[in-house]
Amino acid sequence: MFRTITFLSWGIIILNTPILIAQPLNLKDKSIFASAIIPGLGQLINNQSIKGEVMLWTEGVIWTLYSGFYWYGTSRTHDAILFAHKYANANINIKSEKYFRILERYNSAEDYNIVVRREARDLYPDDPQAQLDYFYKNGYFGDSTWNWQSDSLRLSYWDQRRIAKQAFTRASFCIGAAILNRIVSMLDCAFNSSNKLSTKINFAIPKDKVGIAIKYQF
Repeated sequence: MFRTITFLSWGIIILNTPILIAQPLNLKDKSIFASAIIPGLGQLINNQSIKGEVMLWTEGVIWTLYSGFYWYGTSRTHDAILFAHKYANANINIKSEKYFRILERYNSAEDYNIVVRREARDLYPDDPQAQLDYFYKNGYFGDSTWNWQSDSLRLSYWDQRRIAKQAFTRASFCIGAAILNRIVSMLDCAFNSSNKLSTKINFAIPKDKVGIAIKYQF
């Protein structure tokens, strides 16, 4: 029984690299390129099915974790924005990350604007007009103002944002793990390559799709 994995056109560019160079790629080079696309694929090409399937499963786990962490971070960020709107009357239509970061530190727009006015005086001590321009450019007024009902609510908002940032950080670690998985797979193919192509691997160009199909028999 064959299961088919189809890559988009960028995959064709990698796998068709022999067209662009003077000599065709040998089996070792093909397995390295395959591992750069999907870790473990090169091992499958080299008849190292157990090692290849372990790397494929590892890749699946990595991207599953990434999706989970990214979704959780996005969800908590959204919840924090709604929380700020409910308890500080923050403007949820503002898309600036800076705005929602400032909400973590200042109880109200008025408190923040005092800091901005002080910065304006320090930057332009002899130019009142420049101070005023800086103040209106960097301060928050009208619909963009906020006022937390209590310090504890602001700290609760900060904690929600902290948890979201942790989730995004863990998602970024998953990307690093995916890169590392590819490096390990490529190095393994470079130093432990077989001279015999696996009979479980077949390549084909789908008639109804743009890309290249790789069929692996389990």
